[in-house]
Amino acid sequence: MLSKHLYAKELSKNNNVYFIFTIPQKHQTEKVIIKTLSSTLHLVYLKKKVVGVTRLPSFLIDFQTKVIIKEILATLKIKQPDIVWSFEQSRFQNLKQFKAKYSIFHPVDYILQAKQFLPKIANSANIVLSVSEKILDSIQTSTPKYFINHGVDESFFSKTKLTSPPPFIKKDKTNVGYVGNLQMKFIDWKNLIKTVEENATLNFIFIGPHSNSNLGGKIEHAELIKLKSLKNTHFTGAMDKKSLIEILSFFDVFLLCYDHIKFPIEVSNSHKILEYLSTGKVVVSNFISTYKNSDLLEMIDDNEKFSQKLKEVTSQLEFYNSPKKTKQRITFAKQNSYKKLLQAIEEKLS
Repeated sequence: MLSKHLYAKELSKNNNVYFIFTIPQKHQTEKVIIKTLSSTLHLVYLKKKVVGVTRLPSFLIDFQTKVIIKEILATLKIKQPDIVWSFEQSRFQNLKQFKAKYSIFHPVDYILQAKQFLPKIANSANIVLSVSEKILDSIQTSTPKYFINHGVDESFFSKTKLTSPPPFIKKDKTNVGYVGNLQMKFIDWKNLIKTVEENATLNFIFIGPHSNSNLGGKIEHAELIKLKSLKNTHFTGAMDKKSLIEILSFFDVFLLCYDHIKFPIEVSNSHKILEYLSTGKVVVSNFISTYKNSDLLEMIDDNEKFSQKLKEVTSQLEFYNSPKKTKQRITFAKQNSYKKLLQAIEEKLS
């Protein structure tokens, strides 16, 4: 689940939440379908999609969304929502059309193709939130803007784990973990491959989709094929959250190797960092601007030094995974649970 799903789940503990999908159900004939997950959490599927977002004039986009929003509210039998909270960066460009008492615009990713729509959406909201100051800086608006970090699901602090490590964890080696989509374009493949090659005694485990998946990417490119050919790597494929939580404690180090020179805004923060930190284990990372004044990550400014940095950290694991450092990381992660973030957002709203 992505941030918007996890916020909806947490919100539904004390509020009535309707989560709107802009992609219709398969073979959907009704204009709006409601699926109830609990007494307070409902999934809303729309048949109509806004067309021509990048081609049509703004007033034609607004006309389409006005019709769709009218259908949504009529089906839900709601005259005026208390809050509309949008993570969308191209659809629903005028949040005032919901006629809600309060509207929140919350982009958690930087999508270059959608950049042109952000000022309009932001201007239609009462407040703008984002996980990165760089993303906030890229949005030209007079609406108040606030940094709210990524969140971490409280289930990551569960003590549940397997009684014995999975077979890809090597007891006689240092186990280095990467969690995420291996089709992502932000990965610094050159330095990632170099790091794995130059640290042949380490066991690298890559958790996440590496071929066709709902997260994008269908073809295994040359760099991924090269990484898979290295003898000290293992690929688990996609893994559900419960299974992931059960095994994370068996890792010694986590890594994140993105190209922050080519994609400075896109990789200015990452959702996986908090999930890494929830284990208390050391994280070796490229430069992440959100954490530039923090000692929570072992960051490097130059990815050419990534291999050497990992070698340094893994040779002194007793220091880098000391009880003091472990506690510091876990404490920080807990401060960014979705429950805590909602409290922080509520303070901003008031």
